[in-house]
Amino acid sequence: MAARLIRLGLLAAFAASPVQAELPDPTALPPRTDSAGMPPPAVLTGIRSSGAQRVAILGGEMVRVGGRYQGARVVRIDETEVVLRRGGENVVLRLHPEAETRRRKQ
Repeated sequence: MAARLIRLGLLAAFAASPVQAELPDPTALPPRTDSAGMPPPAVLTGIRSSGAQRVAILGGEMVRVGGRYQGARVVRIDETEVVLRRGGENVVLRLHPEAETRRRKQ
């Protein structure tokens, strides 16, 4: 009986721990906007290609040429970069801006 009471007491103490309340949810998505209310900058995380068809992976979303991402239209997808147009302004996103691209011999 005493062991049961001790276990119950320990369980209650850990359940009401203030440390647990301070931990962030690791599965929560990051906020979509910054403090000024603007969307975060677009991040190019990958480019998938099958023949001549290419799909850009922007912030986890797969977008084709002509598709939209954060209010911008995808106007071109190359092997290593994507061009977005928002209003009259073009934004070029590079997959690995510091890497040198070499073609594979076939």
